[in-house]
Amino acid sequence: MSQAKQTVLIVDDEINILKSMRRMFKQAGYEVFTAESGLEGLALLADESIQVILSDFRMPVMNGGEFLAQVKINRPDVVSLILSGYADFDSVLAVMNQGSAFKFLTKPWDNQVLLQEIANAFVHYETKLRQDTSLEQSKYFDNINEFNGAVESFVYENIPFSIGYFELSNANDLKRYDVVLEPLLSQLQQYISTHWGKQFSLYSISDVAVIILTHGCHEQNIQIDFSRLVSGIEQDSWHQIQDNKVDVSVSFISSDDLDKTTSFIVETLQEAAVLINASSEFMALNNQYLLKKQRQLTIKSDVPRALKMNQFSLVYQPKITMETGLIEGAEVLLRWRHDSLGWVSPGEFIDIVEADGQINDIGDWVIDNGLAELSRLSRISHELQSFSINVSASQLLNIKLVQTIQDALHKYNIDPPKLEIEVTETSLIKNLNATSKTLNALKNLGVKIAIDDFGVGYSSFAYLTKLPIDVLKLDRALLEGIEYNQDTQLLINNLVKTCHNLNIKVVAEGIETKAALEKINIANCDYVQGYYYSAAVSKNEIEKLFIKQPFRIRNTGLE
Repeated sequence: MSQAKQTVLIVDDEINILKSMRRMFKQAGYEVFTAESGLEGLALLADESIQVILSDFRMPVMNGGEFLAQVKINRPDVVSLILSGYADFDSVLAVMNQGSAFKFLTKPWDNQVLLQEIANAFVHYETKLRQDTSLEQSKYFDNINEFNGAVESFVYENIPFSIGYFELSNANDLKRYDVVLEPLLSQLQQYISTHWGKQFSLYSISDVAVIILTHGCHEQNIQIDFSRLVSGIEQDSWHQIQDNKVDVSVSFISSDDLDKTTSFIVETLQEAAVLINASSEFMALNNQYLLKKQRQLTIKSDVPRALKMNQFSLVYQPKITMETGLIEGAEVLLRWRHDSLGWVSPGEFIDIVEADGQINDIGDWVIDNGLAELSRLSRISHELQSFSINVSASQLLNIKLVQTIQDALHKYNIDPPKLEIEVTETSLIKNLNATSKTLNALKNLGVKIAIDDFGVGYSSFAYLTKLPIDVLKLDRALLEGIEYNQDTQLLINNLVKTCHNLNIKVVAEGIETKAALEKINIANCDYVQGYYYSAAVSKNEIEKLFIKQPFRIRNTGLE
């Protein structure tokens, strides 16, 4: 049986260094991946089974420290090394102190020393992996099941109970200093057992966390006692280890606040845990908070199944050309009907899936299905000029986005200018250098670029001259009161004139009244969207609208 290859990712913005290291590490028997930037490295990390990373520190857009900090979040199992000159020592030291890097290597390097350090990193990776795997698959999994069973039993028998969660919150930093965590957790358990005068059970649920389940006490008394316990843990000397202090984070919930809702308790307690400080404050959860977190965790965990079960769907809001009244475009909007939660608003689930990276899978689905409908509509209506698809901040940083769009355009035989990619101001400003590269690459494909929600965020014309923007969409907040507010009318008139001078088309969003439409028309906006004409409609309905063209201007004025 062949042994799995050891995989190393090298990140450096100098191509000659990448080539040299790739050759050296390949000769040493490693499987080598290379990236010219931190963003490219993160994309590779999401798709490949990387075990060790060697990153340069000085890189544009995202330096090595920022890159490895993100790696620590996305893939805490990876062992990372950072390579730089002594001039960057203070900055690199900060990276080390944050636990983002296992080792600091200096430039220029000795090849044999570098190979030995990489070998040491793989030894560290395997040791870490064995610890994590054995712990997770043995007693901790059983303990969590036992804890859940006890909670369910108390709920069923209507026995009051409370749950306290304790976590060694700086465990990763302690591991880096070769501090063994098991004795620390044992000391924490011993302290709780000695100072907690209640009927309770203790459950170790990981190598860094323990739960205390207390029964027979109601919330008011138990919360006061729990606060005393937390204060004692903070003041006791058990967590002082030589030069290192063990940080403990805690959270708490009582059965009075559960309302028989017990799903995701452990996950919610973990997420809500806060670091103990001198004030002995802690997060006491209530049922409203728990229900909110349970809903978020349900949404997060059910995205893959929703994609497989076709729970997602697309609707389309017509975009009307002011001069002719023709429907010449539409915006593609995502909807999700969850099998137990019902309709879930995009405003709710987009933020959740963007935070954990699932937005890329959903975005790929939207692009494929949206372009399939664009292809179909193009055969039905010769008036169709553009389809707008929204792209999030995370998608803009995904190196595969441009290729995904190019492949879909080819798959459905679509003329690129018919696709309009919408990005919000906020997503642009988050990382202007990186997003501008993506937008320029899309522009090179022939795709049009639109700025969505203008007027909500930064509302600066500075980037309009630096980015390949074809369309500006004025948010309804900017247009509010345009029917009667002369200042708003003057502002919109000047915005439209400026955009036209820059060869940028303007769309007015959220138009709901005839009076607002008339003012938008006077301002010479090019297109309009809003309930005055139509809400977002189904695939069948948008096809009918393109065929019937019910808003066509036949004589003078707007119908």
